[in-house]
Amino acid sequence: MRSRRHFRPAGGNVPGMAASDTGIDPGKWLRRSLSLSGERPSWSQALRAAVAFGAVTAAALAWGELQAGVFAASGMVLGVMQPETGPYRSRVLGLLVPQLAGAAGLVIGQLSHGHGWWAVAVTALVALVSGLISSIGRVASGAGLSLLFLNVIGTGLPASGALWLPPLCQLAGGAFYLLLALLSWRLQGTGADPGHRAVAEVYDKAADLLQALPRAGDAQAALNAAVDAAQDALMRHQIRGEGGWDAQTRWLVAMLNAATPLLEAVTVLARSTRPAPAGAAEAVRRIAEAVRAGHRDARIAPVPGDPVLARSIEYARARLSQPHPEDPDWLGLPEPLPVRALAAVRTACTSGAAWRYGARLALCMAIASAIVESGAVLRVLWVPTVHSVWLPLTVAVILKPDFGSVFTRALLRALGTVAAAVPTLLVLVLVPRGWAAVPLAAFFGGLIPVLKVKSYAARTVAVTPLMLFLFDMVSPQPSDELVLARLSDTLLGCLIVLVFGYACWPESWRARLGERLAAGLESAAGYLEEAFTGSHAAWARHRRALQRDLSAVQNALRQTLAEPPPAGRRGAAWWPVLMALQQLVDAVTAAAVEVREGAAPPPPREVAALAEELRQMAVAVRRERPPPAGEPPPVGDADVLEDVAVQVHRLRQALPL
Repeated sequence: MRSRRHFRPAGGNVPGMAASDTGIDPGKWLRRSLSLSGERPSWSQALRAAVAFGAVTAAALAWGELQAGVFAASGMVLGVMQPETGPYRSRVLGLLVPQLAGAAGLVIGQLSHGHGWWAVAVTALVALVSGLISSIGRVASGAGLSLLFLNVIGTGLPASGALWLPPLCQLAGGAFYLLLALLSWRLQGTGADPGHRAVAEVYDKAADLLQALPRAGDAQAALNAAVDAAQDALMRHQIRGEGGWDAQTRWLVAMLNAATPLLEAVTVLARSTRPAPAGAAEAVRRIAEAVRAGHRDARIAPVPGDPVLARSIEYARARLSQPHPEDPDWLGLPEPLPVRALAAVRTACTSGAAWRYGARLALCMAIASAIVESGAVLRVLWVPTVHSVWLPLTVAVILKPDFGSVFTRALLRALGTVAAAVPTLLVLVLVPRGWAAVPLAAFFGGLIPVLKVKSYAARTVAVTPLMLFLFDMVSPQPSDELVLARLSDTLLGCLIVLVFGYACWPESWRARLGERLAAGLESAAGYLEEAFTGSHAAWARHRRALQRDLSAVQNALRQTLAEPPPAGRRGAAWWPVLMALQQLVDAVTAAAVEVREGAAPPPPREVAALAEELRQMAVAVRRERPPPAGEPPPVGDADVLEDVAVQVHRLRQALPL
């Protein structure tokens, strides 16, 4: 058995580390918010959007149905704004479901148009439903925004003939964009499909971690994220049951399962001071290449120096050639689609956070809608009433739950609109209405995919010209009044959100991370107890669920860091706790692997004492007071739990209580 003195926390985190030690400065929240992402835009998506908007605008001009063209373009806006990642079924659902929700919102909006306070009540109710839906997942979040977005447009724009015509035009525009997307994916399908790429990425990130040793750095987090992405790619939005999976999908699931022993071995190695054995990273990279290409064979020389790592690599390589591998259900297969859908709806309807978000959104939308319906407030503020749908639309988009900080979004929305308003006005004034609109629509539409990946402000800069251009096509008002209405309504909408959707809700500007971290501590306690008593399959599933929970906490922390002080400073104080909790999970994994390799299992009383220590920390975090003072549970020097006990002690010291 190896001596415990060789262990240290991967990445070098130490107790009491400051936020600056993690590369986080809570005082630079504005700079982080304004910085541009390094993500590369999809030029094929930009070309597709340009073709779509140009073609729809040309068709509307040719047939003399400009308002129908606006509704069709609104359907394409819903499509362009959706992310296109993951397997093809997730992409199609991400484009199709929001279109259907948007059509429903458009019908509801038309029915309430012109009914005064009844329209305000309907808008608030739709906002509440939209908020509840948004808590279910990414596709549902897009559907919730689409429902509210087109409900506002249906309520604010004048009637245009039959009730069914606007949603039909919107669905036609969305269907046209979906068709172009399917053709684009088909033309780009010469390489590996998303499922192969996602599973291969797991092995690639494992190889990156092996190359980075003895210091893991960010490679460990990248590996965890790759496993999450692969699991989502294979199992999220899976419509068929387990018995209906095709042979290729079963093979990919088996290869993802086969990575489990490799991840355990890499975790053990990452916690030591030793570098990876020669040839280990290259061997894992060869498996990644085989998975990406769909090859069922990879010639890999034996990896000397670490028998645990060598066996895990050979295990994964052997699974390549098995046409129908019967691997353990380590990652857990999804429930049937109706069961998952019912569970998601039940969770959304019983979640206190979902109801609070829905209430915030409903309140702000009711205020914005009331201002528009009354008109008196707009006249007092000297705000033009031309197409004042901008006001509730601004509120809806800023309060979108998964775009980040509400405060930062309001600020960036205002800055982005101001930056885009003047150039757009010049274009609308200088370019005559008519066929010159076709290249303009193509340009503005193609600009959205290019800028939306850079930042929220850039996204606003991209969407503002297109929406102004679309409304300018059907508006009898001068272009300068239209742009002024857009600008003033956006600023007023940002003010409504900051007052009634942010300042009045302490949970929106306080770092309410205690419950999530407390749940993580309790889950880590259960994981520790299960590591030495449960089955390997159940223990591996528990680890994956725990890693996903920690990733969710990390995302929440990053969102909190985008808030201005004091929330951002409070979030930075909790960052070392998350890092220490991750180190604890890795230490438990390493200890369990040692026991499976022949080390003596720890005494149950020591396991129970450490687990109880974690549960006491969870109670302390919920109560926001320090845990009871006391000595750490005793652990023998030759015990596999020695490093676990060290990490528990460091975790306790990191608590900012």
